[in-house]
Amino acid sequence: MAITTRRLTFAFMAAAPWAISSWAAESPKPPKPTFVPLGEFTINLPDEGSMGYVVIGITLEAAPDAATDLNDIAPRLKDLCISRLMAMAAQGMLAPGHTDLVMIKASLFDSISKLRPNGVREILITRLLYG
Repeated sequence: MAITTRRLTFAFMAAAPWAISSWAAESPKPPKPTFVPLGEFTINLPDEGSMGYVVIGITLEAAPDAATDLNDIAPRLKDLCISRLMAMAAQGMLAPGHTDLVMIKASLFDSISKLRPNGVREILITRLLYG
């Protein structure tokens, strides 16, 4: 009985790598992400007595079938982003040492989703610089 069990275990272990690699080769690969860079935005920050600024770089991760459409409306997307960032600056949400990137991403995502639902998967902040 022990010999039969060992032979079955060995036979299964020998077949397992082939079965796993065969299964992995048949499973579909997820589509590559598509990125739409919107560029960098310079936003003036209201401050008592002086003006500071923040530079924010934004790139959109888009569904592959939506990238062309997003590129076609890039000027509208840039206008939307700069308007939203200016509103956040006026509300004091963009401050050195107190910037919540999750909040910025969520706010921009909500605004862009109203313009193009299901087009954007994620907002990427590629640069954040205060001066």
